[in-house]
Amino acid sequence: MRVRSWCNWTIILSSLSILTAMLLLTGCMNLGMKGESMQSALAAGHVGNALAIVEKEDSQQKDVLASMNKGMLRRMKGDYQGSNRIFEVAKRQIEELYGVSVSEQASALIVNDTTRSYMGDRYEQVLLHAYMAMNYIQLDDLDGARVEMMQANVKMQEWGEEPEDDPFVRYLSGIIYEALGERDQALVSYRLAKDAYKSSKKKHGLKIPVVLKKDLLRILSEEGLEDELSILKKEFNIKHFKAKPMAKGFGELIVVVNSGLAPIRHKQSIVANTSGEVVDTVKISIPKYTPPKERYSARLTTDSITSTDLQLVEDIDALARGALADDMPLIMTRAIARAVLKHKTQERVEEKRGAMMGFLATAINVATEQADTRSWTTLPQNIQLARVRLPEGLNKVKIEIYNAAGALVDIIEKNVQVKSGKSVFLTEHWVVPNMTLKVVADKK
Repeated sequence: MRVRSWCNWTIILSSLSILTAMLLLTGCMNLGMKGESMQSALAAGHVGNALAIVEKEDSQQKDVLASMNKGMLRRMKGDYQGSNRIFEVAKRQIEELYGVSVSEQASALIVNDTTRSYMGDRYEQVLLHAYMAMNYIQLDDLDGARVEMMQANVKMQEWGEEPEDDPFVRYLSGIIYEALGERDQALVSYRLAKDAYKSSKKKHGLKIPVVLKKDLLRILSEEGLEDELSILKKEFNIKHFKAKPMAKGFGELIVVVNSGLAPIRHKQSIVANTSGEVVDTVKISIPKYTPPKERYSARLTTDSITSTDLQLVEDIDALARGALADDMPLIMTRAIARAVLKHKTQERVEEKRGAMMGFLATAINVATEQADTRSWTTLPQNIQLARVRLPEGLNKVKIEIYNAAGALVDIIEKNVQVKSGKSVFLTEHWVVPNMTLKVVADKK
């Protein structure tokens, strides 16, 4: 009896240890709260604080998501070299994870989806190259940016029968090729961007930006491709378009504004049917996005031109929601299978070990049922772009931010050195309105 009693207590203590470990694991996996902490710091204008959160979380540089966030935050601080160093780590980690292990798949079925290594959704993997390219642009290394665009192209082609072209990445590729004087490659990229915007419109709701239409028509005109030019003029309903050559003593400014912050995934608990299993319904946890945040528009003004609206070229909020919607059937399948397995295990434990052990098994099941809320939360909500021609020399530039009601809520002021016949880039991150300016605007 004493031996049996001792064994029972050993089992109980072991189970308590497991439960404690699982509860600690649950605390470590509160991923949504970490994302919210970073976004709260960014909303308060404290990029350094947000960076400190993620640097502490992944001091050994072993996590793809942490590397993505660190890279973006370093970029926001203007450390473009440091940003690309950690983005390169993320790229290497993703490549290493492409062959997901059987053990990880098994643990995801038994424990939860957060036990699987995170390698980013497709749109995140491609945007990783885009932001590395923008870092190289800021470092005045267009060749480095070109390499990243080529790698992004390879990445998109790797998806084979289910291609998922990112239209903004295609467009950015064309802009970079054109800045390098590689007009044939630029034309190919502009065509691919047009096709990608058209094919993804139903899913993400983004039309072909007018700025891309004009770029495509301009380069077709300059290359003398009159047949295609005529067809696209009709398709774009820009029948009277005429390409204007760059005037002597002028260069081009390309402005990219990364506006707002990407949505954060949260946990949602629901009751689902098990389709013919012994258990009719089970409670599962799945990820979800909260409703979209307010959107802002941007307008560019300089001393030499009238104001020009920046155009929406990438809707990351929509990309994130679309990716989750695509993944949801498989997420639900795994969650239901996991819940059934855990329930059956709990019943067997209770039958063989008694009510106390059944209770412990139930507690462990509850503690380990976590929705996978991981996503690249330091990405912007959207990306806006404008191209303007400016006189060579120093130009004072203002990027005005407006809310949905049309009220001015913030102003970004920059000095830009323009060279004749060359392209210069300005890539900015903007998160939330300047509250002081907002109060003044409201009083008016």
